[in-house]
Amino acid sequence: MSRGGDEGAVTVEAAFAVGTLVAVLAVVLAAMGAVVLQLRCTDAAVEAARFAARGDPDEARRAAARLVPDGAEVVVDVRGEDVVARVRTAPLGSALPGLRVGAEVLAAREPSPIAPAEGPDPLPGAPPEAEAGTDPASASGTATSAPTDPGPATSAPATSAPTDPSRRDPAGSGGVP
Repeated sequence: MSRGGDEGAVTVEAAFAVGTLVAVLAVVLAAMGAVVLQLRCTDAAVEAARFAARGDPDEARRAAARLVPDGAEVVVDVRGEDVVARVRTAPLGSALPGLRVGAEVLAAREPSPIAPAEGPDPLPGAPPEAEAGTDPASASGTATSAPTDPGPATSAPATSAPTDPSRRDPAGSGGVP
C-alpha cells in the first residue's frame, strides 16, 4: 500500500542534508582560514614592531609584507618611546568584503647601539668589579682566588694499577690497556 504523495521524499531530504553539510563544511573551512590569517597578521605585526623598535621602519614594512598576502595593509606608527605596528587584510581575498582580520602590536623603542657609555672606558681585560672598586679584596690587595695549578698530584690515580708485576705496562700508563 502506497501513501500517495510521500514517494521520493527520502531522496529530497537526503539532498537537503548533503547540501547543508557541504555549506557547513565551507563555513568551517572559511573560519579556519580566517584564524590562520589572523595568526599570520599577528606574526607580521610582531616582526614589524621589532624592526621599527630597532629604528628601521622600512625593513619593518618589508618584513610584514613577506608574511601576509598581497593587498594587506601594514601601518607602523612611532608614538614617543613606543612603536605600534598594525596589519590588516581581508580573508578569502575579496569574497567577504565586509570582513577584515588584523593585529596590532606595541613595542618599546630600543636605545641606539651607538649611544656613548657613561663614565670612563674600562681597561681592556680588567674585570668590572676591580675597576669600580666594589670588591673589598681587591682594595686590600689580598688574593681571594685559589691557584689554578694545584701542583703535582699526591694521591693515587683513579684507576688502580695491577698487582701482578708481569702485567705492568712498560710505557707506564698505570695498567690501563
